[in-house]
Amino acid sequence: MARKKRKKALVLGIGNLLLKDEGLGVRAVELFKRDYSFGPEVACLDGGTSGMGLLTYIQDYTHIIIVDAVRAEGAPGTILRVPGEKLNSLPALKSSSAHQIGVKDLLEIARFQGLSPELALIGIIPRDISAGLELTPEIQKALPLAAEAIRQELEKFGFKAEERRP
Repeated sequence: MARKKRKKALVLGIGNLLLKDEGLGVRAVELFKRDYSFGPEVACLDGGTSGMGLLTYIQDYTHIIIVDAVRAEGAPGTILRVPGEKLNSLPALKSSSAHQIGVKDLLEIARFQGLSPELALIGIIPRDISAGLELTPEIQKALPLAAEAIRQELEKFGFKAEERRP
């Protein structure tokens, strides 16, 4: 009899902190981790630009929320929420920079290896991905909304996260 995998969620921030808004996925997850409390069944990870190296991390999770900068129609700072089953059907949705390997590619390889976590993408349209450490004002304003979107996605997956009150 197969053993049922314990339900665990990973909130994965993707991006390059050296390219202004391209690092917004990592920054949004940092803000979520700081401003929300959640149980040990939820983990947050700075995936940076690790590409294939992320495969070893994602294999232990039944649910994954990816937060990343995306190129899509809309104003900078716009938050897009895409359920996993729609990720491949959105050709306009592309990672905004050259990570070692794209998120879609990573997920395809994971599926090929028999991994099938439930997925969601929280994408944010960047304004500027040139060299620099600071986020643009539009993205700074969007980060708390992205953190709340992470909480909502976790809730849809059946996990609890609550905003910490000062």
